[in-house]
Amino acid sequence: MENISTAVLALTQFLTLKNYSKATLRCYTTALKLFLEWRFKNGFGGSNFDEFQVKNYLLFRYDKGLKWQSINGDYSAIMHYYVDVLKIEWKAKNLPRPRQEYSLPRIVSKATIIALINGASNLKHQAFMSLLYGTGIRLNEALALKVNDIDGDRKQLLIIKGKGAKDRYVDIPDCLLNLLRHYYKHYRPHLYLFNGAIKTEPYSATSAQHLIKKAAKKVN
Repeated sequence: MENISTAVLALTQFLTLKNYSKATLRCYTTALKLFLEWRFKNGFGGSNFDEFQVKNYLLFRYDKGLKWQSINGDYSAIMHYYVDVLKIEWKAKNLPRPRQEYSLPRIVSKATIIALINGASNLKHQAFMSLLYGTGIRLNEALALKVNDIDGDRKQLLIIKGKGAKDRYVDIPDCLLNLLRHYYKHYRPHLYLFNGAIKTEPYSATSAQHLIKKAAKKVN
């Protein structure tokens, strides 16, 4: 019988050595934990693993209304554990991967974006949302930015270990660069461009999401 804690630790170590991001590591280990708990609850704890169990679990997750992204994450987490960690054969033909769903994002007008930024409660929040809008970088990339990652002379910022664990440079519009300079003079961030309550730690994703939702309520 598999021990859940031992299994999660084994997958964590494998993903860490493969240099997966912390977010992916967290999602995969949580997905594996939920699958193993489901196995034991449904009487599979003492039996050998097979794709039939995974198929039933994924169908169970579909019945709960989860989207393909979540189901695909479950698939990947379970496959990594059994194939890469336990070295068990995975017959892909017996267990096809969920198909991707395509949908167009809702277009937000420039006026709405400006109102959203102006609705922020302080300069720090305005600068953070302007950075997201002006550069198109991801939330976690903005939170990980350090002061030294900004090159004002070249009008670029350096994204370290972004999507695909790759570094890249992103251009900064003049108006955004001026705003960031204004923000820096007022807040004097120490290490991270947007630090949390402790100056040596980055602003949290929860706080960042909260400030955006709070500003959005004022617009709506």
